[in-house]
Formats: sequence, structure tokens, C-alpha cells
Amino acid sequence: MGGIVIELQREALDEKISIESLIRKAYLVAKKLKLKEFEEWLNQEQNGYKKEIPEYRNITGEIKAWNPYHGWIPMILPAKVADIASRMPIPNSISSLLDVYNSSEDRVAFSVNGAMTEFFNNSIDFMPTKYAFFVSKSELYRIMSTVRNKILDWALLLEENGIVGNEMTFTDVEKRIAIDTPIINNYINNFYSKVSDVDMKQG
Repeated sequence: MGGIVIELQREALDEKISIESLIRKAYLVAKKLKLKEFEEWLNQEQNGYKKEIPEYRNITGEIKAWNPYHGWIPMILPAKVADIASRMPIPNSISSLLDVYNSSEDRVAFSVNGAMTEFFNNSIDFMPTKYAFFVSKSELYRIMSTVRNKILDWALLLEENGIVGNEMTFTDVEKRIAIDTPIINNYINNFYSKVSDVDMKQG
């Protein structure tokens, strides 16, 4: 049986391996190597984000308003508001994104939280109502594919630095290399951008 890092690479390349299973194995590797930041990133992918959200989780879509007579209708927004409203961060766990992806048609609707609802109600000349963010399900696939690719790149980086493991264990030398190598220990630094915390859920 090969080292767990090589297994991780192999599974990252295999689309038949679920993204949830891949994240769990990567989490195990990060935990054993004591790579706290990467471990925390994987934990948030599994359980959802509470604060800062990675740049790749900003998705492009369209805000629509609920009209009691016509259903969901496109919104005519001021230019500066329309630009902001076309992209939103998605904090949901990877498993919930996968469930929505597998159970939805070509487009997915996410409900907008109270703060954003108030913002839109104050930005347009229309009766107060509820809003939803409509996106192509390909945006959800892009998020899951990005996570898979980042895990693969990370596993390749570990191997390049002599960290492969022996079955499911690592030597003290491998653990020390992981902690002392900045490009490994600080790997997630370029994942994030400054975004507002928007609570969204499946509509």
C-alpha cells in the first residue's frame, strides 16, 4: 500500500471519488501533519463558512424579486447596485452544495438574508418583498472542482517536498518539513479576498 499523499493525488484525479470523501482524506493528512490553517480550511468546506469566504466561492448570478402576481421577476437596479448584486459569496458546506447540484435543474435559487433584503428594499422603488439569487448550477460545480484541484495541487506540493507518508503515518522529519516550509504551511493565504458576510441558503 502506498503513502496516503499518493493516494490523495490518485483520488483527486478520480471523478468517481466524491468531493466529500476527498476532503475527509485531505483533512486527515493535514491533521497528522499539524497544518492548522489547511485543516481549518477543509473543516470550513465540510461545515460551512462563518466569517471570511474564499474568493472562488464568489458566484455570478441574477437577483430576482418576488411578485405575488407574476412570481420571480428580474430587477431593474441602479448601475452601482446591479454590479454588487451580480456576485455573491456562498458560505454553505460542500455537501449542501453537492445536494443542490444533484437535485436541481439547470438553475439554482438561493434565498437572500434579512440584511440584503432590507438593502434591496431600500434601493428600488417597489413594494417590500423577498428576493432570491439565481445562478447556473455550473457555478456550484466550479466551486467543487476548484476545491478538488486545490487539494490535488497541495498533495503534489507535499510530494515535491518529500512528504508522502507510509500508509497512514508520517515520520517526524516529514512533519517538520511540513511545518517549516512556508509554501506548505501558508498554502491557503491566496484563497481569500475581502468579502461581506452574506448568509445564503437554498431557496
